[in-house]
Amino acid sequence: MIRKRGSLTALVLLVTVLSLSAENMVFDQYDQALGVQVGRLAGIGAGYQKWYPNVGFQIAGGFFFHPTMELGRDRFAYNIGFEVQLPLMSHIINSFLAGRVYMVAGLHHRMYQEAEGDEPNGYTAGPIVTQFGAGGGIGVETVLFEHFALGTEFVYLGLYSLDGSLDVEMTPQVSIRYRF
Repeated sequence: MIRKRGSLTALVLLVTVLSLSAENMVFDQYDQALGVQVGRLAGIGAGYQKWYPNVGFQIAGGFFFHPTMELGRDRFAYNIGFEVQLPLMSHIINSFLAGRVYMVAGLHHRMYQEAEGDEPNGYTAGPIVTQFGAGGGIGVETVLFEHFALGTEFVYLGLYSLDGSLDVEMTPQVSIRYRF
């Protein structure tokens, strides 16, 4: 009886250790990603992500320039966001589906110049607005076929404008990335 119990315990430990070592294989093997990020904290535009065993980093940003402000488009805008991501748990469900839950904290900077006016009268460039932000929240990353990652995050964000205003908001963020 004791021998059976010991063998069963050893088998359970072996299976647990093997499953835990395989648990993060997709995350360890493909620890970098390139893709598109949309979020107030993370930034809007192209993004790069790098995971280490206990922490991940992400930077994303983009810009546009419309000198004639046609159709009321802002004259210009750029943004850049930097995030630190701390994994809470990860799980591989099968060979083509894995997931990770993580906490996120980050910094954000953006500058833009709005188009003021209307279509019949034309548009003029408004004042340049500069903002700095910081925030944090929680994220979930779904990895399909070991390479295609879909991320969603929900963050609280504080935005400070150089005119002295401070806004605090909650906002979702999404990303589509290719892990390599």
